[in-house]
Amino acid sequence: MKKRYFLLIPLISGSMSAFAQTPQQTRPAEQDTLKTKVLQEVVIRDIRRKLKNDTLSQTLKLDQPLLTMPQNIVSISSAVLVDQGVFNLRDAARNSSGTYFGLNNNVFDGASNLYMRGLPQNGIIRNGLPSGSFGHQQDDEAIIDRIEFIKGPAGFLGSSGEAGGSINVVTKAPTDNNILNATITAGSYNFYRAAVDVGSAVKEKGFSYRFNAAYNYQQYFVDIMKSNKLVIAPVIQYNFSKRTSILAEYILNNQTAIGGSTFTKYFAEDKLLTDDRHANYQADPGLPNSTSKSQYGRLVFKHEFNDNWKITSQSAFNRTSSETWSFLAEETGWNAVGFDENGLSHRLSYRTYNKNRGLSTQLFLNGKFKTGEKISHRLLFGGEYVVDKDSTYQSYGTKSFLLDLNNLQYGLNRDDLQGNQEVFNGFRYDNNFAAVYLYNTTSFAEKLFVQFGGRYTYNKRENSGIFAPEVKTLKQKAFTPRVGLTYLIDNYTSVYALYDQSFVPTAGQDVNGKAFEPIRGEDREIGIKRDWFAGKLSTTLTGFDIARNNMVTTDPAAPQFNKQVGQVRSKGIELDVIGRIVPNITISANYSYAKAKITKDTDPEIVGQLYASAPQQVINTWFRYTFPSNFAPGLSLALGQTSIIKKATTTPGTFIPDYTKLDGSVAYTYRKITTRLLLDNLTNKRYIQTGDIYNGNGYYTEGVPFNFKLSVAFRL
Repeated sequence: MKKRYFLLIPLISGSMSAFAQTPQQTRPAEQDTLKTKVLQEVVIRDIRRKLKNDTLSQTLKLDQPLLTMPQNIVSISSAVLVDQGVFNLRDAARNSSGTYFGLNNNVFDGASNLYMRGLPQNGIIRNGLPSGSFGHQQDDEAIIDRIEFIKGPAGFLGSSGEAGGSINVVTKAPTDNNILNATITAGSYNFYRAAVDVGSAVKEKGFSYRFNAAYNYQQYFVDIMKSNKLVIAPVIQYNFSKRTSILAEYILNNQTAIGGSTFTKYFAEDKLLTDDRHANYQADPGLPNSTSKSQYGRLVFKHEFNDNWKITSQSAFNRTSSETWSFLAEETGWNAVGFDENGLSHRLSYRTYNKNRGLSTQLFLNGKFKTGEKISHRLLFGGEYVVDKDSTYQSYGTKSFLLDLNNLQYGLNRDDLQGNQEVFNGFRYDNNFAAVYLYNTTSFAEKLFVQFGGRYTYNKRENSGIFAPEVKTLKQKAFTPRVGLTYLIDNYTSVYALYDQSFVPTAGQDVNGKAFEPIRGEDREIGIKRDWFAGKLSTTLTGFDIARNNMVTTDPAAPQFNKQVGQVRSKGIELDVIGRIVPNITISANYSYAKAKITKDTDPEIVGQLYASAPQQVINTWFRYTFPSNFAPGLSLALGQTSIIKKATTTPGTFIPDYTKLDGSVAYTYRKITTRLLLDNLTNKRYIQTGDIYNGNGYYTEGVPFNFKLSVAFRL
């Protein structure tokens, strides 16, 4: 049996606390495990968890510390998700300034309607590669190793990058240690979840593996609806030597929703949030099940020629299909179910079918070299090819069903709901990208870092739809430059400036069948970064000015469709704070102010209006206090808050009501077992999570009332 060694470390208060340490451990604060040992009835624990990451993941390709990057990138570890009880990206967004999920119109809680810096972004990147259909994409906590919130364009990531930003999800892979974790969770509204994480240590030569799986069943606070989800994610890695490896990964995410797929509501502005919060006008037991099945595979080959040069080849495929069922109302015209002055509505069954297939492959070279005693370079050169095929069809039943707001009755016949469907919207598109890029970061005496380069992208897109059945072929090409400066004031402080462009060919068409033009964006920003307490706490303050042309937004006259406006400009500031204040207090907090306005359009009446998107201000906090080992060892308390302020709607001068939501947790760790009670919406506040108001009517999704989750986790 290996011996263990212990190091006594004085706390700020002057008391002594011991942290378990093996000979290989050099930074106890970075450990993500809880280690205990009893010596003469004294329990010694490492209760500190790694919350933040100080360097970019290898999937971001640039391979450099966050402090020297001329961009605001927030990188959080899976430990943050566990601590906050986060199971999906929507809830993880509280850890990044200016990141907001808009109207969620399906229970699969996909990544559609995601906004960063007040502007919509076109989806999620997974391991630096496009990850498929974004509307129903699921990145479950079971597969996530870290999440990188990238503010502003990032042409080094992929062929198309949004001006507002993007999210890179890094999935779990074999590590230097053996892994055995298991968690069971139960909570309000019959929520049940079980997850397992098993893995072997990476060998210098030979096979290693990691296997993650999760299953959860959930009912909802609204009537009728319930869902289940199964996630399976095996990973195999083979190291030919310490410099050469190959990795294969597969992710299956299979979901079913019963009784409906959405609980969106539609009421006159003066009646918002006045009905029974548990009523669900979009559901019925007779509706067919809604389903979403996503499959993702990745193959990665890496070879290091020496300590300075390495090459990476990675490819991924994705296949996602979904079928969702809910209701529309005849009275509101292809909108959520609304009621007349007598509280009556005539509902039509509503079906949406999506199918997405994609393949992407990348080959890139990283290198380091010097051209002088104090001048060094980090080079990234690569190419990418992406094929993305997507189709969407929407239909409604021709038979209507009466619903009385004052006497809700459910139990319609499934055959009547499923039959006689009439297609009213549908389109297909094939997207093909080919791109090459070159970026260089030149360092002068390790103080001044100049990053410059660009990407040349060629895109060929073919569209067809029921309003324009002939195939339209669009070919676009663009060069998107990037220039950034970073200056290190000292080893823990840097200031930076960035100019970056983006290019996003956009799929889809408006209500008249006109295909959307590509979106072009420009980002200008400056910022200051600071690592405090020897790197344990990081802060970033940024100011930005972003112009985005050919914006796509919801068409208020036909909410099932989108439309393009001329130019939207977003200006604002953001502050991110994450890490450890003192050994037993951790914090994840952020503030963002983003004012997005329509600045150009063919319709002069809308120029100057606020863009109906993300709130102007978002404030998030999460504090965790761990009791000293000589008082209540293993016990911790956490309190979090989210405030949404001044979210504009498509009605000028009208805003979604502001709200503040409080959350918290209580956790206790004894040796290898952690019990955690998570409390959401502590004050049971009733609020609109997302939505819009048009012509005096609002359609919205209501936030979840007070609820809890109790989990028990075992860690090797």
